[in-house]
Amino acid sequence: MLCRAAKRCHPLPALLCLLLLLLAAAGCQSGTSHTDPAPPGPDEQRVSFSLPSGCYEEEQLTVSISAPDGCTVAFTEDGRLPTIADDSGLQTAEVSVENMEPGYLIRHRDLMVYSEFPRSCILEDPSLPGGCVVRAAVVSPSGEVGPVETEVYFPDLDPGIRFPGCLVISIIADPSDLLDYETGILTPGAIYDQWKETPEGIECIAGGELGLVESNITQHGKAWERPCTLQIYDGSGSPAVRADAGIRITGGFSRGANQKSFNLYFRDTYGTQYLEYPLFEDVPRYKSFRLRSGGNNANLLKFRDAFLQDLVADRRFTTTESRPAVLFLNGEYWGPYLLTEKLSDQMLHDHYGVDPDQVILVKEGELEEGVDDDMALYQDLMAYADADLSDPVLWQEFSAIMDTQSMAEYCAARVYYGDADWRPDKNDVLWRTRDTSYNDGRWQYILYDVEYSTGLYGSEQTAASYDHYSAALRNYPLLAAALKNEAFREAFLEALRSIGSVDCNYERVQEILTSYLKVWEPLMPDYYKRFGDWQVQWYMELARMDDFFRQRYDLLLPTVTGDN
Repeated sequence: MLCRAAKRCHPLPALLCLLLLLLAAAGCQSGTSHTDPAPPGPDEQRVSFSLPSGCYEEEQLTVSISAPDGCTVAFTEDGRLPTIADDSGLQTAEVSVENMEPGYLIRHRDLMVYSEFPRSCILEDPSLPGGCVVRAAVVSPSGEVGPVETEVYFPDLDPGIRFPGCLVISIIADPSDLLDYETGILTPGAIYDQWKETPEGIECIAGGELGLVESNITQHGKAWERPCTLQIYDGSGSPAVRADAGIRITGGFSRGANQKSFNLYFRDTYGTQYLEYPLFEDVPRYKSFRLRSGGNNANLLKFRDAFLQDLVADRRFTTTESRPAVLFLNGEYWGPYLLTEKLSDQMLHDHYGVDPDQVILVKEGELEEGVDDDMALYQDLMAYADADLSDPVLWQEFSAIMDTQSMAEYCAARVYYGDADWRPDKNDVLWRTRDTSYNDGRWQYILYDVEYSTGLYGSEQTAASYDHYSAALRNYPLLAAALKNEAFREAFLEALRSIGSVDCNYERVQEILTSYLKVWEPLMPDYYKRFGDWQVQWYMELARMDDFFRQRYDLLLPTVTGDN
């Protein structure tokens, strides 16, 4: 039978008609026309799973993974990206899923601890919830491995019941990116082994100073960022959002804690510039966010920083939003965290609608957002520490570049809380816009990392009776200079009185603290099973913070005002 193309040839010259006949016949014999799409190549072929990621009532599941005709499935169950070595040889493979405690990371926990420090521990406990990470890809007949698909299954887990009031964060990363001796971010690794042989390392180990070590874990910057896959559960059994991202360890001294803090970044290189999910009210997308272990409170009142920021959230400085979250790393329980905003130009845009390209952000004396020339503006501000700000002319100049009310309230909050870890180069954050589009381009403050305070550790330096006002004058010269101006001193004293009598009124503190405990107290027993039993110390810290607020106003105000 002739193809339709051949029947239309008769008006054409015979040779051309014959050529068309031959081409049409070839198309008919192949069963396809030249307009049919080509079959998908290895880079486009994807596996399919019989079940999606999620939390399931069943204690055990069977998941089928299928490849297109003529292809096979390569898969892993330990978080590794599958390679040709993981080829099952099957077009459809089945995986039996159950609680994976202990998982790959816990089985290799010796790689994540500092053996010279007894306090460094990560524990196995079969009663902890866990999930199974399945990563799979198509293997073509020619042996090419296609794009990797990742699913995570949590059997016998209802997140809304087990972790009420919390987001559940599932992060999956190749174990080599976490534990490799040279490049892993969760292992002391090669950098630690070299450092511990140095005079500094020998002295540090002898003194048991875990927070001062140098290792893979303490490295900073994009070179120590690793790719990961993120899923977020908001109370239901299915992930509300999933995205690829970059993960880094963050923090200073707290990197020595058993549970690390992390930054998550969203970039074009991972497939999206933003996480399209409202982590906090009225902000629909994020370039980055933090998972904080609690810093100095990692083993104690993990919520302390969020609680203290909450108390003064109505003040004329910026506070960062936080919420409780529970992390599973490669399906393995990794404990409760504070999910917080990350300091950035995008965060300030979200709070105030400012143009991110106009933001200058300085953290601990270092430029975080802006261009190099912007540091001159910060240095001009800090130079007023050596000026006589009782002089009306100099005060007017200073007030033109500094929001002095923001400064008065911010410094009053730091002093009232008894912050023993605050200096211009430590936990101090200021920002402004380069132009005058917001707040006339004046500097103002962001309250950041305020938890080394309010009686922490029972230390003299954080006690309610300690003279934190005099300490602030020594440690923060710009405040000492500003207090020479009578109007600023009155603003500072008024802020101190108001913070003490209103924001930190003892009854209000108790009310807000009770709401925090309702969420956080039930989370801690699981944490102790993974990172060591700190329950006695946890309740001691709770009592110390309670005592601090009960006594603070009557002990501090006479010290500052000189009244008896």
